Parts: sequence; C-alpha cells; structure tokens
Amino acid sequence: MHNTNKNQAEAAYGIIASKANTNSITQALSGAAGFPFTIAADVAVIPTIYMPLWNDIRRVYGYDPMDSVALGNIVGKILPEVLADLAMDKVLGNVPILGIYFNAICAKAMTWRLGMLFTFLSSRGSTIPEECIQKAMLLIRKSFPQNDMFKFQTPDKARFIKLITSVSSMSEVEMNARLDRAIEFLAD
Repeated sequence: MHNTNKNQAEAAYGIIASKANTNSITQALSGAAGFPFTIAADVAVIPTIYMPLWNDIRRVYGYDPMDSVALGNIVGKILPEVLADLAMDKVLGNVPILGIYFNAICAKAMTWRLGMLFTFLSSRGSTIPEECIQKAMLLIRKSFPQNDMFKFQTPDKARFIKLITSVSSMSEVEMNARLDRAIEFLAD
C-alpha cells in the first residue's frame, strides 16, 4: 500500500511540474503586455491549467473528475492564503515588460501550491473535507514558503512525497486533527 501511495505522489509531482512550467510561460507572455492582459491570462488558466491539473491528479488516485463549480468553491476559499506571500509578485506582474519575470514566478508558485493542495486532498480520499481545505493550504504554504520574490524554489520532491503520503486514506476527522497539530507545530 505504501509503495502505491508513493508512486501516486510521484506521479502527481510530475503533473504539477509540467503544468507549472506551462502556466509560467502563459503568464510570462501576458506580463510582456501588462494590465489588462494579465487579468485575461489569470482567468484563462482556470479552465486550461488548474481544472486539468486537479482532474489529472484525481485520475492518478482513481477518482472521477471534479467540475468547475467545485474548483471555484475551493479556490475562492483559499485564494488569500495562496497569494499571502506572492502579493508583490502579482502587483509587479501587471507592469509591462517587468511583468514577464514576476508573472512567471507567481504562476509557478500558484500552480505548485494548488497542485499540492489537490494532491493532498486526493491522497486522503475522493471526497473533499470542507473544514480541511484552508488548513491544508496554510500547512502547504508554511511547509513550502516562497521566501524570495526574485526566485522560485521548486518544492523538494522527498518533502512533497512525505507530506502527501502522511494523509493517505485518512478519515476526515483524523486529517483535521493532524492538520491542527502540524499547524500548531509550525507556529512555534
């Protein structure tokens, strides 16, 4: 069982890496022109990057795809947490030419964070425990922070796999309790 979970996490890591690179290129191109093109690119990546990302990860775990309404509900709840340490990248991404670099960094970070969340939730089970979504995103952001606005740090694969497999097949109650303990530990 553990080998299967590890293989699934490794496959998800590869999917996220691929989508992060694609999103980075798309967002960098929008940064060349600046605002309002950056907004158009932000909207376009929901059905072209984030929805396929989530469903590709769910497929790795043997689950049916989710719809765009479910994605919108989840992203809407966690967007402030996803962007907490990326706000300046997002602002600078709207400046023509300068935006190329900052949009690329922000796109990679957002894709990795959302991909990790989708993988974390999928590893636990087919249903999405509402009370765990924000906590899981906080844990992911604190475990894999974006400390330098001038450089994106790809999440360490071994740490990613350890985090993802730590909640494999857990009940919602167990996952919620584990998230509370992990967040409390990281706060110290």
